Amino acid sequence: MSQYPSFFNNLQRNFTFQNNVPSRFILPPPPPPVTPPTSETDDEFIKKFNESLPQVKPKPKINRNKIWKMKVDVIRLLGALHDIKLQEETLSSNYALSDEEWQSALQNININKKVLKDTIIKISKSGLDISRKLITKRRAKRLRLKRIREERKQERDERIRQNKENSRKIDENLQKIKDDIEKAKQEEEAKFQADIVLKEVLRKKHDAKKSIAKLEALVKLRKARENTAKGKGQPVSEIESNAFHDNIERLKSLWMHKLSEYEKEESELRRTLEKQNVDNETEVQASNIVKWRKALFGGQSNPQFDFNGDLERFISVRAEWDQYIDDGPESSPIPVGWVYPDKKS
Repeated sequence: MSQYPSFFNNLQRNFTFQNNVPSRFILPPPPPPVTPPTSETDDEFIKKFNESLPQVKPKPKINRNKIWKMKVDVIRLLGALHDIKLQEETLSSNYALSDEEWQSALQNININKKVLKDTIIKISKSGLDISRKLITKRRAKRLRLKRIREERKQERDERIRQNKENSRKIDENLQKIKDDIEKAKQEEEAKFQADIVLKEVLRKKHDAKKSIAKLEALVKLRKARENTAKGKGQPVSEIESNAFHDNIERLKSLWMHKLSEYEKEESELRRTLEKQNVDNETEVQASNIVKWRKALFGGQSNPQFDFNGDLERFISVRAEWDQYIDDGPESSPIPVGWVYPDKKS
């Protein structure tokens, strides 16, 4: 406080801390109160929006008479007119009627006239027009319903036909599968039988070679015995020796002939088995090619010609395929009708 003595001494005379306001200073008016905006609810917004929409004028109600009521009125009108004509004919042809009969006939005519007048008044021109419109609409509705029934009947018939066609195709596919299975079984059975026959032929061929070897061994044994007998000084009959050799040669030629037949039969059987294997492999390869083609291109059509009307997609697909073209030694030939792309510079 000692540092600022004059300030604290003049504290009472300072108007800032006193209620002594100079006369020249005018206080400003207080600011207006600020009220926060009220939030509008969804229901109030929808209500205001509906009120802002233009009002739709209600359609005037039309006195739509029933067709069956109009039909009854027309029948009554025609009946009254027919009665009047009958009474007219009766009065025109019978002049000698009594007064009571004339009065009765006239009374009936007046009654029918009243019916005609009341019915005509009831069936006004607007009523006739409305009835015509109703009849036209009903006729159009009946025609539309008839057309719808016919369309539904055609759809039902088409669905039945399609179901029959699908059933026929399914039966054909099942029959084809059964035929393929039966054909595979027959081929397997034929191969099995051929293997059995081949084994039997090989056994016979082995027996023939074994028999020929035995005959050759007998010839060698006979010759060895003859040499032993000659060494001992014993006599050897040339006649028996020649007869033995003749018999051995005859048997040997017989077995050689059978061996030749067995070898021919073996070669035929092996050729048949190889052909069956090649045919099976060819069928499997063809079936795999068809499956791959269907999986890649979705049908039996040629993908290099059929573009299904979309030329731009066809060109883009062909451009993508062209990048895989290779002229290597193991590459496949380019399909017929394929246009070669420009060579890269």
